[in-house]
Amino acid sequence: MDNHSASKPEDMVSTEIGRASPGPGVVEDLTKAQARRLVLKTDLVVTPLAVLAMTLAFLDKNALGYAAVFGIRDDANLKGQDYSWLSSIFYFGYLAMEFPNLWLMTKVPIGKYIGVCLTLWGISLCFMGLCHNFAGLATIRFLLGVFEAAVLPCMMLLNSMWYRKEEQPLRTAFWYNTFAGVFGGILSYAIGKINGSLPTWKYIFIIYGSITIFIGVLIFFVLPDSPSKAWFFTDQEKRLALVRLAENQTGVETHQRFNAKQVFEALRDPKCWCIWLCALGYAVVNAGVTNFNPLIIAGYGFSQTKTVLMATPQAAVAMVAGATLTAITFWVPNMRCIFWIIASLIGMGGAIMVHLLNVDTHRDASLAGVYLMGFYNVPWVFMLSLSSTNTAGATKKSFMGVSIAVVYAVGNIVGPQFFLQEQAPRYPLGIGSMLCAFAMMAAAGIAYYALCVVENKRRDAQYGKPQDVVQHGLEVNRSDETDKQNHTFRYTY
Repeated sequence: MDNHSASKPEDMVSTEIGRASPGPGVVEDLTKAQARRLVLKTDLVVTPLAVLAMTLAFLDKNALGYAAVFGIRDDANLKGQDYSWLSSIFYFGYLAMEFPNLWLMTKVPIGKYIGVCLTLWGISLCFMGLCHNFAGLATIRFLLGVFEAAVLPCMMLLNSMWYRKEEQPLRTAFWYNTFAGVFGGILSYAIGKINGSLPTWKYIFIIYGSITIFIGVLIFFVLPDSPSKAWFFTDQEKRLALVRLAENQTGVETHQRFNAKQVFEALRDPKCWCIWLCALGYAVVNAGVTNFNPLIIAGYGFSQTKTVLMATPQAAVAMVAGATLTAITFWVPNMRCIFWIIASLIGMGGAIMVHLLNVDTHRDASLAGVYLMGFYNVPWVFMLSLSSTNTAGATKKSFMGVSIAVVYAVGNIVGPQFFLQEQAPRYPLGIGSMLCAFAMMAAAGIAYYALCVVENKRRDAQYGKPQDVVQHGLEVNRSDETDKQNHTFRYTY
């Protein structure tokens, strides 16, 4: 059962806010109109900024694939597996920065931190346009990984800080969208029409980087660090925001003392291992999609400009599927794992089609398989939202965000190495690795579902149904209890 089953967002909540109020014992009532106003204000500021940040992250990662279509391999004299290593080396930088991020995310203002990271990676992306060999490109790709490493874990923290559990999947689908895949293909097509003095791939990096710098500066000044510091909330709304989010029982503040015990708790939690297994599978698939999808489609015989356009339907499939399924979970509780599993199996079916069908005789069917692999993003969205929803404790939340990013980096380092240059453009080993990765994601979803159901039943039998959830949620924000320590916590699935 979802934690929110006892009371919906529109119900009135009356509770003591303690430290969140102007004085101890002050009672605040949250009405339906006030709750809607809080959500609307958050959706108008926080969600668009999160969407912009993650869209740019996608766009920047996809830029290398489009640059490959427009000749970066020839112009930079890339040989053998050099291109695959350019794909992988980004994640060496990503991986190197994750554990420093675990400390930084509990110490620095999260809004400012995201803004600085975006600005620095935008600058680095512009420098990609100045490189002319493997060494220069590899160095900048490593720095791009360093600066982008904080964004995913920070987005997961934002989710749990600003939204109720039932609201998180749809917002996750918004910010972890594949709009960049659609927009990136169209934008790259337009850039391909530029008749300038520079090679087309250099314009891709310079234009993408300039946009990222602008958005980074915007986020630095506009994105609040927490609901209690939101410039768009009144003093009363800041207090009511804590009441509205209290049922999450995951806390809304990130400035807590680092607690090593919460890290060890996560390492002993089998649900966390299911999350990490799904993240690994997703990362292997993501490596193939972001770096080699345009090259695979080019192998079907399309021109350069048509190839970047033909890559967009896969991203459109992912975007529509993600938005539709996450919207359903807002109204139908405890469907996230089911959709996680189903989407993984659909993506696996697409990989099987691409792996087995002869392109010469069944090109359209094989291309349809490529587009079905667009479902790869759906399990990831549900997994991220479940990790945010089902993790309590400031250090544990930060650790889960960072550890997911670490596994994601490892998978993206390994994934490109399955795509051997001598197997281009069919890449049978690479497609086979994606097929296996989809199977891993489905298995992880099944195990996660079973673990949550069993644990909820055990807690109900031992402690009874949760009582005074809102009041206890406010206390959790101060006590920093984890989901394991809090006996009133029930897992969403």
